[in-house]
Amino acid sequence: MGARPLKHGLPVQARSPSVDMLVAPMSRLHSTLLLLVALLATGCLAPPPRIVVETPYGDVRADSQGTAVKVAVMLEELSPQVQALLPGSQVRAIDVWVQDELRVYRFNRRPESVRGFTLLSEEFHARRIHLQEDGQSSWYLSHELVHALIGESWSTLPGILEEGLADVVAQELTREQRAHIRAHRLLNATAFTGGLELELGFRIPERARREREREHTAPEETEDAGEHAQPRRGSEPDIRRRLLLRLTDEVPIETARKLLETGRGELHERWPEIPEAYYGFAWLVVARIHERVGIDGLHELCLRAAAEGHELVPAEWLLAAADMDLENFDARFVANCFTRSEFQRALLLRPEAFAEAALTGLEPLRGRVDARELFYLARPAFLLGDRGRVQLSTVGPVSEEIQARWAGRSDVVHRADGTH
Repeated sequence: MGARPLKHGLPVQARSPSVDMLVAPMSRLHSTLLLLVALLATGCLAPPPRIVVETPYGDVRADSQGTAVKVAVMLEELSPQVQALLPGSQVRAIDVWVQDELRVYRFNRRPESVRGFTLLSEEFHARRIHLQEDGQSSWYLSHELVHALIGESWSTLPGILEEGLADVVAQELTREQRAHIRAHRLLNATAFTGGLELELGFRIPERARREREREHTAPEETEDAGEHAQPRRGSEPDIRRRLLLRLTDEVPIETARKLLETGRGELHERWPEIPEAYYGFAWLVVARIHERVGIDGLHELCLRAAAEGHELVPAEWLLAAADMDLENFDARFVANCFTRSEFQRALLLRPEAFAEAALTGLEPLRGRVDARELFYLARPAFLLGDRGRVQLSTVGPVSEEIQARWAGRSDVVHRADGTH
C-alpha cells in the first residue's frame, strides 16, 4: 500500500565493537576504526520526534502535541482490536514515530508514496512503527500494527500475503474506510488481468436514433463485437457496450504465482520496491479467503503447512481457499468482485480514467447529442449485472470530465492513466 512496511530489520544503532587493550597494534587500529564507524552511524540516525505521549500500548512521538495525541488515541483503540482479530498475534507494546519525512537515517528518506513502515529489530520482533505526518489514518496504523504484532505461527504465510492480511484487518477495523480500501486494492489488482471489464449502457435519443436508422438500414448492421442493440423497455438502455479499462502496465500472471511462492524474508530481496499491483493481488487473495473461512481459517492453513513440513503454505491451498484459478483470473473476474458502493468509490478514485472509457463507449452519439443533452437524454450508466447500475450523472467528477470533453474543452483533458 502507500504504507509499505519495511520487512527486513534495520539496526537502530550499530553495535560498538569491544576493544581489547592487549591486542596487537594493527588489531587495535582496526578496532578503533570500527568504533569510529559505529559512532558515525549512530550520528546519522534520524532524531526522534520531540513530543511524547505514553499509552499502555506504546509511546507515540510526533513534532506536535495535537498529532501525538491523535495517533495515541488511535493506537489505544486499534492495538487491542488487532490483537483480538489476528490469531497468533503478540501481546506487546509498540512505539510509533510520526515524521514529516519517513526515515530511519538522516540521509535516507523513504519515497513520497510510502505512508508508513514497520522497523524490525529481528524476525517477528518490531522495533517501532513509522507513520508520515499526513498519513496517520486508521487504515495505515491498522496495517502497520499487523506487521508489528504478527507472531511466528504465521511464518509459513507467503510474504506478500502478509500485506494482504494487513489490509484485510484494516478494512475490518476501520469500517468507514472499508469501501475505499476494497476499491483501491481491486483497481490495483487489475494490473494482473490486463485491465477492468466495464459494461456501458445508454439510450439513443430520438433524433440520434433516426439518424442511426438512416445510416444502418439492416438490423444486423446495428451491432459489432462490443455493441449490442436492445429494445427499449422502460429504463433499459438501447445500447450496451463492453469496454476494457487499462489503468497501468500489465503484470504477467506468472508473477502472481511467484509471489505466492516467496517467503517474507525473501520478498524485499526480490522486489526492493513492491508495486501497488502486488498489494492489490495480495489483498484480493486474502479477502476472498476471509470471506469463506475467515482469518482463523487462513491461520489454520499456516499451522497445517508447518506441521506437514512445508516452508510456505502451498499456493494450491491458498488459491483453493480463495476460490481462485489463475488460469481464469481475468478482467471480468475482477469486475465481478466490486459491490455497487465499491464501484462508485472506484469512480471517485480514478474519475479521468473512467470518463475516458465512457467517452469511448459513447462515441456513436458524438456529433448527434450536445453536451447539455447527453446525460438527460442518453442516460449513460455503468451496468453491474444483478448489483444494479451507476448513472454517470450521479458521479460529479466523472460527469464533469465527460461533459467538458464532449463540449471540446481542453483545460480538463486527462489521460486514462490519471495524469494530465
